[in-house]
Amino acid sequence: MNLMKNIKYVIFDFDGTIADTMPYSFGKSLELLRKEKIDTPEKQIIKKIRSSNYIELMKEFKLSWLKIPFILRIIEQTQKDLYFYIEKIRIFPGMKKFLFDLKKERYKLAIISSNRKENIDKFIKFNKLDIFDFVHGKTDLFGKAVYLKKFLKDFNLEKSEVIYIGDEIRDVESCKKVGIKMIGVSWGLHTVEALKKNGVDYIVKKPLEILQIIKN
Repeated sequence: MNLMKNIKYVIFDFDGTIADTMPYSFGKSLELLRKEKIDTPEKQIIKKIRSSNYIELMKEFKLSWLKIPFILRIIEQTQKDLYFYIEKIRIFPGMKKFLFDLKKERYKLAIISSNRKENIDKFIKFNKLDIFDFVHGKTDLFGKAVYLKKFLKDFNLEKSEVIYIGDEIRDVESCKKVGIKMIGVSWGLHTVEALKKNGVDYIVKKPLEILQIIKN
């Protein structure tokens, strides 16, 4: 039986999946670590960021758990600042055409992201991507599973009727908690190896492959 034939909603992450915010985010992350007097070479830091979850990063850079509220405030301010930079953020190659193709196939499209909704809405408007049926954005690094569950309940959807497209280990963890399938993208934050290690269901190297998986 084709488990994908009943997909109604395709849910996307925003950062690292649709929008290439990584250069901006890496820059801010490096600033933060420099303030903590961490002098690890930049390339090595980025390599660690791309292959580790947040707990592993805290241990790697010997950051105290007491600093989590401070770090979250920094992330929140970084996202607020992003609003004024959003027009410089590019959409990943092939993604725009793919999204319109997906819409033509009559799938409903959603974004559930930890970025701010104001940023996502501005990006959508600037890139003429007004094709999403639902957009949720909130600065909350560890609450995506909660919002996915709420989404299923609010739209009266079965777990088998949605699939999530994302690029991070925490996306994999959230989808597993909720019990929905996830397609990991190779062009985002975490490496293919890191996503596979954490149990992602599928990996794609270009947007068009997503539709092939959904349609089988």
